[in-house]
Amino acid sequence: MKSRALALLLTGSCASSLSHVRPERDPSNAGAGESPLPERSTVLRSDAGSDRVEGQTLSTGREGLPAHVAPSSKEDERVEERVRELTSQPLSLDSAFEVALLRNRSLQATYESIGVAQADLVQAGLLRNPTLSGSVRLPLSPGGLIELEGSLVEDFLSLFTLPLRKRFASLALEDAKFRVGSAVLELSADVQVAFVRLQAAQQLVVLRQKLMDAEGASSELAARQYRAGNIPELDAVNRQAAYEEARLEVARAENDVLDARETLTRLMGVWGQQAGWQVTAPLPPVPEKDVELEHLEPSALSRRLDLAAARTETESLTRALELASGTRFLTQLEVGVSGSRDTEGNRVLGPTISLELPLFDQHQAQLARLEAQVRQARAHQEGLAIEVRSEVRRAYSRLHSTRAIVEHYRTVLLPLRERTVRLSQERYNAMLLGVYGLLQAKQLEISAYREYLFGVRDYWIARSELERASGGKLPSPSRNAPAKPSSATSGAP
Repeated sequence: MKSRALALLLTGSCASSLSHVRPERDPSNAGAGESPLPERSTVLRSDAGSDRVEGQTLSTGREGLPAHVAPSSKEDERVEERVRELTSQPLSLDSAFEVALLRNRSLQATYESIGVAQADLVQAGLLRNPTLSGSVRLPLSPGGLIELEGSLVEDFLSLFTLPLRKRFASLALEDAKFRVGSAVLELSADVQVAFVRLQAAQQLVVLRQKLMDAEGASSELAARQYRAGNIPELDAVNRQAAYEEARLEVARAENDVLDARETLTRLMGVWGQQAGWQVTAPLPPVPEKDVELEHLEPSALSRRLDLAAARTETESLTRALELASGTRFLTQLEVGVSGSRDTEGNRVLGPTISLELPLFDQHQAQLARLEAQVRQARAHQEGLAIEVRSEVRRAYSRLHSTRAIVEHYRTVLLPLRERTVRLSQERYNAMLLGVYGLLQAKQLEISAYREYLFGVRDYWIARSELERASGGKLPSPSRNAPAKPSSATSGAP
């Protein structure tokens, strides 16, 4: 009776926990599927109103993530309510990313650099205050008259360089926006990787528990057979040791789940009751097709926001060099009006000019420094472009290799392992195979499913890295339909 129960357990569903990641080609759905990963939106926070920052320019037309600016001074309560709403129900990748954008303090700190750059732009567009000076000379002898003198002076050079300074500050603001957008993409990739690792870890626990149950039933059967004198003590002890090892593997898998949860919790920036969120969605299946490499490299060069920031930095330093070169001999030029009244009561009024003579300091060192910075920025930009191409090729190669591994498991190895279990079950029913042989066949099948699960996890991590390298979300791939469990893995005896 025990051996029959064990046989039923061993032929129980192993694919039931993985059928959603083991796709089966459906010709009717080919090319018409939707992306297994949800669309994501960029929600950024600011302490100023919507007129302070044009948040939409952070990502529109580049990585395809629409931006929304939520002023923290007015929206804190709504943000808290939204976070509680999202964390009180099972999280999806989309909702986890939204929580991270709302609560990740590192991203919010980075976003404040836009406010700093915006303030610098406003300051660059302001005229410098005029200088008002005056003097009063009192008589030292009796009967003398008071002599008055005053002047009003404005820095004329600041008026001349105002458009250049505004352009320079505008470039600095664009650079800040690009860097914030790049930080958003980095956070998006990190959240996706952490989310996928958590999904895989949770499903691995299910597989480990199935194997532990099988080992437990085998250990109990071996103990009964030993007490009945049918097997030696060594065989019974070996079965018990295998069961204890399976229990340890379950404990390790559960610890991996805790580590993956904590990583995602940290990225989302939640704590307390909000840290009690759950993820119930399984790993999505591997899509049938991926984007071609020849389209990724040129796209990455135009979409990578860190590369755009490097271009803006080069242009900004070039403008600064032009400004410094154009004003090297006019470092200080003040124009104004001056008036005075002498001791006889005569009043005079006339223009005044003050010019610094560039006899010794002609800003040679400043120009040389800016020229070196321009060359440095150009070299950094060119080197970053080479790195971007390399990162795209490397991520694509890894995506291609992980896809090949998953396909091999799905089309070759898993069917073989399932068939082995089915044939072992038939031989066991005909009393041509012992229960431990059936156990070994089931263990090998579970191990194959575990490696297949790792392959699916690695595929989505590789896809996330490719999105990171290419500077934005990849085109939505068509998705395979979930496989129907075969008779050998559906729980039928």
